[in-house]
Amino acid sequence: MVFFEWKEQYELGIPHIDLQHTMIVNMINELYMSLETREEEDTTSKILEKLLCYVEDHFASEEAAMRENNYPHQDAHLAAHDAFRVKVTRLHHTHRTGEKIAGYELSEFLKDWLLEHIAQVDKAFGVFVSQLSEKAKESFFRQNPDHPLSKNTESPLVF
Repeated sequence: MVFFEWKEQYELGIPHIDLQHTMIVNMINELYMSLETREEEDTTSKILEKLLCYVEDHFASEEAAMRENNYPHQDAHLAAHDAFRVKVTRLHHTHRTGEKIAGYELSEFLKDWLLEHIAQVDKAFGVFVSQLSEKAKESFFRQNPDHPLSKNTESPLVF
């Protein structure tokens, strides 16, 4: 049984970010599956290490995309990323100092955070990028009304 099933509704329409989200989901599932074996402690440690590194890369990618697109809500989005970084760093530190972190609670926390973050914060960015893309297409076709893909073209496309 899969703990966290990726669904199309979670996609933002930004392929590289969607792929990164699925990678994080895979890490969460790996942690959850370890609960059924005696490898929970070892897997928790590995997942926290991977998560720290991967989340940094993912957030850097997402934040770069926000800057490139002049996203007006990037400050709030960055604050959400920073809060998550702090939480995961604290969990990692706690675990490294020998305190046990329950894999199930960690799995639930990660799943809940990611779902909420995607559904609310990331989705808003995805909509913003999509609207930019539509505006860019409309502008291009207004400037190039004779382009073969223009809606104003009367002749059908032949491939």
